Amino acid sequence: MIELTPELASGAVKAALTSLYDKKTEKEQKQLTKAMESGDEKKAAELRAALAEMQEKYSVATWIPDAANRMAKQLNFGTHISKGVHSSSKGDNINFETKNNLPKGILGHQSLLNPSIDASGNAAALPLFSFFDFDVTKDKKIMDYIIEDDVHFKYCLAKNKEESEQYFQIFRDLLIGELTEPCTSEYNKQMLWAVNQDSDSYICIIPLYPSSLTNLVYEKVQEIKYSDEVKIARKNRFLVNAEKTPYVTLSDIATVTIGGSNPQGVSRHMSSQRGKNYLLPSLPPIIKQDRSFKLSKFANSIFSTAMEYNAREAIQSIFKAIKDTRNIVDVRDARKRAIDEVLYQIFAVAEDIRTTMPAGWSMDYELDHAQKLWLDPKRADLEGEEDFKAEREQDDAWHRDIVHSFARWLNALMQTEFKAIANDFGDAEHLDWEREIEDMKKRYERAGKGVFL
Repeated sequence: MIELTPELASGAVKAALTSLYDKKTEKEQKQLTKAMESGDEKKAAELRAALAEMQEKYSVATWIPDAANRMAKQLNFGTHISKGVHSSSKGDNINFETKNNLPKGILGHQSLLNPSIDASGNAAALPLFSFFDFDVTKDKKIMDYIIEDDVHFKYCLAKNKEESEQYFQIFRDLLIGELTEPCTSEYNKQMLWAVNQDSDSYICIIPLYPSSLTNLVYEKVQEIKYSDEVKIARKNRFLVNAEKTPYVTLSDIATVTIGGSNPQGVSRHMSSQRGKNYLLPSLPPIIKQDRSFKLSKFANSIFSTAMEYNAREAIQSIFKAIKDTRNIVDVRDARKRAIDEVLYQIFAVAEDIRTTMPAGWSMDYELDHAQKLWLDPKRADLEGEEDFKAEREQDDAWHRDIVHSFARWLNALMQTEFKAIANDFGDAEHLDWEREIEDMKKRYERAGKGVFL
């Protein structure tokens, strides 16, 4: 760990203010560069004067007193914030600390090793939060040293030691947030908690928003979903010659937006999250009956009653779309989505059979030969199966047989469901089903996954 010195502390304060200055004057600095390149000395002189004025504003001697005497009065710091419950709340924030460990298997604010402090209040005063949040070392920020009552930071905020110590104490009191008279708001919620069963006494509990916890969850989910490493891993998954690396996929995540179009009005964390907060599923387990597809030894096709049951919800969606006689885009799209879902499920079942069944399993089954070629690819590697391998490599014929089988199966389902118009499901519809499976096959191949390979 880097040892803090007076020089490092003073340098960190100046660097933090330079960072704020650069962010505030980014537009003017670009304009100055452009003016100098174009030889516009008048414009360049105006910009230099404006930047010099701003530079003085962000000097230690000017900015720190303003931050201590004005900004500090307009911000409220804490790990749990009042505005997260309602953005118009004027209630206090708190810094929640506890030495009580949570039961095993339960996570909460107490699980955080270094909870990040949030800030709410006047948005014009939020630069003070950015100052506190400036990284001094890899592991510590300016606010950490102030909370720890570090002597080097105590005397680097002004040339006069007494003034520096005064500013330091204002900042420290603000960050620690010890409340002598806690204030709530009519916008806050409250719960009455019984002291004990034999008493009519209650404690009034005011829930606050656990901003530190939700901010950490947000950052972790963002990293898992959108980090450069994950993006590369996802992309490489479908590339034939690319290196494959594992990555995490998160599902069943909802979001709730706090602050509407102005999340900065809620808190600094909410502003950085653009108001988005992730909600992880906290539901009891759903016990389902095993409905996985089972291929009968005596079935001559994968397109069977068992497959109809496996894809029953998607098939019902096709029926529903056909019953809707309106010739509009939404109806046609609904039908196509339902057919795609049927095909996704068929290909998923096929892939499961192809990868989990032992080589040569199809020898003991009554499947059509084309479907044996499709569903038992490892059989081609067995000794004595040279003819089987040769047939698999001549893919056009058996691919076409499978496409025809799917179309006949789907047509038969339509004719059974719609007996009154059964004759309407003829060659045109048969060709439609074939085009659907051919289109799906091409989509898989473009993604680097061949369903018939």
